[in-house]
Amino acid sequence: MELQQLRYFCSVVRYGSFTKAAEQEGIAQPTLSLQIRRLEKSVGSTLFVRLARSVRLTHAGEIFYSHAKEILSRSKLAELQVRQLEDGIGGPLRIGAIPTVLPYLLAPHLPEFSTLYPEVDMILTEDVTTNLVDKLRAGDLDVIIVSLPLRQPDLVCSELLREPLVLVAPKEHTLCQAQPAKLDLSGERLLLLKEGHCFRDDMLIACRRGSAEMAPAFESDHFGSIFPLVASGSGITIAPRMAALQADGCAVMPLPKEQSRRIGYARLKSGARFKTLTAFTKWLRTIAESIAKPDA
Repeated sequence: MELQQLRYFCSVVRYGSFTKAAEQEGIAQPTLSLQIRRLEKSVGSTLFVRLARSVRLTHAGEIFYSHAKEILSRSKLAELQVRQLEDGIGGPLRIGAIPTVLPYLLAPHLPEFSTLYPEVDMILTEDVTTNLVDKLRAGDLDVIIVSLPLRQPDLVCSELLREPLVLVAPKEHTLCQAQPAKLDLSGERLLLLKEGHCFRDDMLIACRRGSAEMAPAFESDHFGSIFPLVASGSGITIAPRMAALQADGCAVMPLPKEQSRRIGYARLKSGARFKTLTAFTKWLRTIAESIAKPDA
């Protein structure tokens, strides 16, 4: 029995499918299936009932699952505690961030951190908040950068900045001629982030606060797809200020009613003595402070 096999086993349980688990683990589906068969041979029992398009745990699998999670959790905790014994700042640092943060807050500044701490190997993961929290709790990530609040009592959260939300419209749109307080968004075609993105809720709240009846016209996982459509006249969107800086060919203006989002990081309580993580969060705070300045 190997830890890697246990990780594959738990991934199949989480996603309910060998194919989806293989995609998440970054391996071929036949390879994952082979490892599960070897695990079943090792424990001497069938762990999954194979259905046409999904799998479910056998009774033996249900019993084994709780132990597998505990073994993986303890192995990751042991690894973290050993890493915390290192005197220097270096080694792998596993960072997760939501898609509305990683390209705008992190990516442009990572070379600076690498210059300061060349011995740190940053491993980046981009995902929605729910998945990042699961990976942090599982020990697969050291820190996540997300929208706050996170109501997770087992995590330590710290706010980095409060970022204004802005309206992004085509440059020749009639909205560009109106005063912010008198903007009427009713009837506009709204380009949204897909379900699962926490910022989607911020977008919808902004519409409700402005009493705007808007028709969702397009959904995407990234503003990189939304901004060109706005520029082409396909609709308008609501974006974080630092993302809107990359809205080429668009007009950016304040919302009729001011709204902001809270960005912060979260870590496990057990990461307090991890010097590499401490160095990263301290550096991250200086970057956030520079971005939060009105003239930044």
